[in-house]
Amino acid sequence: MYSHTKLKLTFGFLVILSIILSIYARFTTQFPGDLYLTLHLQSIGNTFIISVLQGVSFISKVWYLILMFVISVIIVWWRIGRRESMVILMAGLLSLVTVALKPVIGRPRPSAKLVQVLSLEQDNGFPSGHAIYAIVILGLLAYFAYINIKNHILRIVIPILLIVFILLIGISRVYQGVHWPSDVVGGYINGGTILTGLIWFYQTWKARQTNIKR
Repeated sequence: MYSHTKLKLTFGFLVILSIILSIYARFTTQFPGDLYLTLHLQSIGNTFIISVLQGVSFISKVWYLILMFVISVIIVWWRIGRRESMVILMAGLLSLVTVALKPVIGRPRPSAKLVQVLSLEQDNGFPSGHAIYAIVILGLLAYFAYINIKNHILRIVIPILLIVFILLIGISRVYQGVHWPSDVVGGYINGGTILTGLIWFYQTWKARQTNIKR
């Protein structure tokens, strides 16, 4: 488990990096390598990979993500505790930060003139809301699984599966042509900032309650 000092340093670093990337995205429609990576990903002809990305895209629709969030809160409350479920609820609210960031940054999504756009979305592109949701909610679930599950195999396997799903969500957004890779990276970094802050808050809250009980 990260110490408070490491969490503070990581949080501070991610805040600075998020600000730098957001400012850069405000004044450019794409980062170096965005077009190349998107075209390269969309040119993949492997049917298995395409099926996986299409499947991830399907279960990453907004209503499915909301359902996944509600189920996660219930399961965490049932299997781990009320405090942890409240942190998940906080994570859900904070992940909506993308709603405020997108119009401020105002970066357009990839154009159909440049890449293959498989799904039409109307709002701005940076940062990716799906990437923020994935890293905040699924990242927090991975953290809680790692520190609470006693079975050694499940303690490792569940976080790994969640991390893989986090990455696949980001890749699928690029494959669909609705985000540049830098939109997704920006979402991961913004989401990582929120995740680090929540873990820091959770550890502090848990330590204080433990001290009060003593």
